[in-house]
Amino acid sequence: MNIKAKVHSCVYCGNNPVASHFIHWYFESSNVFFTPLRQILLNNSASKLIKKLSGEFNFSLRLVRLGEIFGILKEQNDIQLCKVTRAKVLWQEAEKRNIQMSELLLFSKPFDCYIARKKEFLISNYQFPINSQIFNSKLEIPPDFATTKSLRAGRNQKSTIVFSGLPRPQNYNDSALNWMDDKWLFKKKLIDNQFPVPKGGCARNFSQAIKIFNSIEKPAIVKPRTGSRGRHSTIFVSSQDDLKKALKIAKELNYWAIIEEQLKGPVFRATLINFELCGVLRGDPPQVMGDGIQTIRELINTKNSQPHPDVKDIMMDEQMERFLSRQELRLLSVAEKGVAVNLSEKIGVNYGGSSSEDYEICHEDNKELFIRAAKVVGDVMVGFDFIIPDIAKSWRGQKCGFIEANSLPFINLHHDPLLGKPRDVAAKVWEMLNW
Repeated sequence: MNIKAKVHSCVYCGNNPVASHFIHWYFESSNVFFTPLRQILLNNSASKLIKKLSGEFNFSLRLVRLGEIFGILKEQNDIQLCKVTRAKVLWQEAEKRNIQMSELLLFSKPFDCYIARKKEFLISNYQFPINSQIFNSKLEIPPDFATTKSLRAGRNQKSTIVFSGLPRPQNYNDSALNWMDDKWLFKKKLIDNQFPVPKGGCARNFSQAIKIFNSIEKPAIVKPRTGSRGRHSTIFVSSQDDLKKALKIAKELNYWAIIEEQLKGPVFRATLINFELCGVLRGDPPQVMGDGIQTIRELINTKNSQPHPDVKDIMMDEQMERFLSRQELRLLSVAEKGVAVNLSEKIGVNYGGSSSEDYEICHEDNKELFIRAAKVVGDVMVGFDFIIPDIAKSWRGQKCGFIEANSLPFINLHHDPLLGKPRDVAAKVWEMLNW
């Protein structure tokens, strides 16, 4: 008899659970607490010099080589074994560009770190293959090189990089990485620069939360101050009792929680690479359309009986019951004809929802807004989550706002939307690096 190991799951994490709530809470809370100190330590002249020297000497690659010597690290070169879809689209684009990419394994386990190598590098007009011997032998340089300077420039050209998640340029200003994933610091930054954001604030206890809650329109949303994928977020919070429960859920992943107005409309992920808008992906939660006859349960069963191959079934469970109850609905309720009923806080095809690449219909005012926001943040790679009723119309005439920024955007979402024309964001990443 085969006994399967119990897999950790959490209804508030959804399909992307963290390994341990306590460990996640500890590191995320510590990260927020030490942000001011980290900004001082990492953004002074000494630290900048260290980072510059580290980049020039490719210190990360030297650490990898040391890890390989001691058997701590090793590389795997099969793209099919890579489980991170974001990395796979980058890998596929790398192969098109004659770039060799491999995944690093720590004690034989992947940890979202990679090595990329140019298969050839240029010295003047001559090409030399990259291999393990070329750096251990003297190069036979043809005599017709114009100058010693061109040779030196060729030798100094970086041909191998080590990166986590997604690669960024060498020696760029990375100060925004210290705060941009913090929803509260991001929100304050945009407020200071007069960008649209939902009203609300940050709280560490119920006393602070209720003051914020009483000062904003209802319903509200409560979520951890840091984190992504909607983990431990609660929407349709309309009462003090709802708030107390939602605050407890959010604080399981961070000491601080965000309480803010719940804006109406889909969530759009605007991804910018090197301050260029590369994609605008619409994400919708699982939902059914009322017909005035069938119950919500019957509507879900009908929808699940006609599945789309790329969309998971809508799961009916206690979490959905609680979600519907905050809208004064139940699974046995009959939704009014023509009324869309949202069934979860989570969005996307993994929850029975939908996705659509809407870059081409995005209003020019909205595109310009995203670019301006990226310049205010100041990082070369950012994904904004933005809520607006109609992306095809200007934001100026709608109630809308930025809700968070992500320093490690899921670029793969733009490559494979359920609807709309795919966008090759991975190509923009390599172009940014001039690879």
